[in-house]
Amino acid sequence: MSSSTLSRRHFLAGTAGLAVAGLARPSYAQDTPGKRLNIAVIGAMGKGQSDTHNVALQHNIVALVDVDAKRLDGAVASLAKFYANRSVTPSRAPRTYSDFRKMFDEMGKEIDAVIVSTPDHTHFNAAMWAVRNKKHVCVQKPLCNTIDEVRELHRAAKKAGVVTQMGNQGRTMDGQRRSKEWIDQGAIGKLQEIRLWTNRPIWPQGPINKKVVTCPAELNWDAWLSMETMEPYFVLDLPEGKMNRRGNSVHPFNWRGWWQFGCGALGDMGCHIMDATFNILGRQVPVRVDVQSGPYTALTAPEWSILTYHMPNSGPFPGIKVTWHDGEKDGKPNKPERDERIPVAAFDKASSGMMFIGTEGVLFEPDAYCVNPDIYPVERFEAVKRDTEAGKFKKTEERSPQPGNPQLEWAHCIVNGGLPSSNFDYSAPLTEFVLLGNLAVRSGESIEWNAERGRVSNVKRANRFLKRPEYRKGWA
Repeated sequence: MSSSTLSRRHFLAGTAGLAVAGLARPSYAQDTPGKRLNIAVIGAMGKGQSDTHNVALQHNIVALVDVDAKRLDGAVASLAKFYANRSVTPSRAPRTYSDFRKMFDEMGKEIDAVIVSTPDHTHFNAAMWAVRNKKHVCVQKPLCNTIDEVRELHRAAKKAGVVTQMGNQGRTMDGQRRSKEWIDQGAIGKLQEIRLWTNRPIWPQGPINKKVVTCPAELNWDAWLSMETMEPYFVLDLPEGKMNRRGNSVHPFNWRGWWQFGCGALGDMGCHIMDATFNILGRQVPVRVDVQSGPYTALTAPEWSILTYHMPNSGPFPGIKVTWHDGEKDGKPNKPERDERIPVAAFDKASSGMMFIGTEGVLFEPDAYCVNPDIYPVERFEAVKRDTEAGKFKKTEERSPQPGNPQLEWAHCIVNGGLPSSNFDYSAPLTEFVLLGNLAVRSGESIEWNAERGRVSNVKRANRFLKRPEYRKGWA
């Protein structure tokens, strides 16, 4: 069954005979009973699939957009199964499109809000289309893959007055909030340094060539490229040893290592792993970034990098340094030095994580989302937990109404008011923080950042990476 012929009858057949009463009342139903948003999802499979399911019980999924016809059919089938497994019969089937522009043309008046879960290079375009149509918008991380686009999208969303969110789920969780409260209130003494790391990239990066091949029949390559200059469909020209389990196709996974489409390891995990750091350090961006990295090209990101972010001499922790390690170096995980208070076994097991190093202890999270942080030494942590239970550590951070679910938190705020945890006022500067690392990598040397002007002050040629080189007519 092709996407173009998918009908309401076909979709509802998968849930026929199931109780309409199964339409779950949202946890905040007492606030606004019966209020359901009409939500469109651009990028329906992959991460878009879970983003759709995050809101599908409480709200109406009225449109699914994907440039790949097979994946679009898969997303429709997955949604039908999701409803069937919960004994829910939706009131309508989503309409399907391969081009979000056509969706806005045909359905603009029906849509209240839009989720964008596409490759990084299309976040700006799809989100801006939604904003200019006065639609509330939730965009996967990173917000955009150039800093100028991040700032422009932020300005446009504020002007439009829409409710915004970025899909960095850790921001909605209690672990990140507890970490800030503990550090602010002296649980580890005085904060001295922060070390962050990830095992990404888990896709090919480094010097790679393109190999032009025939485009799969199911892929709308024109729509996949979006604002990027038209070029023939290609795969990665890889030796057998560098091939990953997803093969060598650039779609739907191996696009991350290409500057024009993705943001490398930082774009994949930076908005998660740097999130708690950004919040704890007063939501500021660095003034300088130093860089070391493996080989990279004008087209592709390196296999590994080490970055040192120097924070401003202001805020709660003036002048602190934040280090970032990614990838593999010399055949080994490229991780920072372990703080001696953290057990070797715990550190070795953490493929991604964060260390907040203080004078009296270290807050350690062996995870990308700061879900359940520990404090070492253990004796220190036991004391902190007792003090927390006794109320000696105050709750200063507002908790999310939907922990772990940024899409549902966003929808909750649209319906009931309030600001989502990672609204663009928060997530735009967070994304800028992250992308400054790539600006240093692509420049090949330390950069000094003037946040007020939005420009690199010491390496003028680095500023050419702040914006996409050109925008294709019809998509800009």
